[in-house]
Amino acid sequence: MARMRTKRNIPARMEKCHERWFDAPMLNKGKWREACGFPEDIPVWLEIGCGKGKFCTEMALRHPEVLYIAMERDASVTLAAIEKAHELEIPNLFFIRGDAGIIENYFAENEVNRIFLNFSDPWTRQNKPKRRLTYRDFLNKYKVMMREGGAIEFKTDNDDLFDFSLNEFEETGFTLEDVTRDLHNSEWNEENIRTEFEQKFADQGITIKRVVAKM
Repeated sequence: MARMRTKRNIPARMEKCHERWFDAPMLNKGKWREACGFPEDIPVWLEIGCGKGKFCTEMALRHPEVLYIAMERDASVTLAAIEKAHELEIPNLFFIRGDAGIIENYFAENEVNRIFLNFSDPWTRQNKPKRRLTYRDFLNKYKVMMREGGAIEFKTDNDDLFDFSLNEFEETGFTLEDVTRDLHNSEWNEENIRTEFEQKFADQGITIKRVVAKM
């Protein structure tokens, strides 16, 4: 796989879009709505691993009634999304530069309404299932963060990861809805927003798996 080119002037470009992200996101734990200038009754949607940001940008534009927070560990990966949100002045889209492994340090109990996991690393080569974002330890953290009636939307191209995730969801007490192993030929395709990876896999003829896991 080709190595991603390092973007130039990242600090300066990030500073230009400073209203889209936070230097110390952990300080917003328990008060994300207030920190972003929204009322307490607005839904918070969180995308963990937003990549280059096609999905989060379109979701935030499509749903102005929610506060959308996109999380990515590497700022250089999602810099284009941050710049686009700044350029388009999308009022309800904000970014976290952080590690999902310590997500409990960013969000308090009952703070999030919906979580999106799109094409997370399947961790197959290293055979480290505990690092998968749908492993039960992560799911139990999400359950603490999520409000009653909350849900996780999970998409992947990987069959083994999908089967593993369905089992983990059920073992941690989630109810599975809208399960499909061929999203693009399903009844849910019309409302689906394709990520960059998703389009790449679709072009290769790989079917996309999706499930909604509800509290």
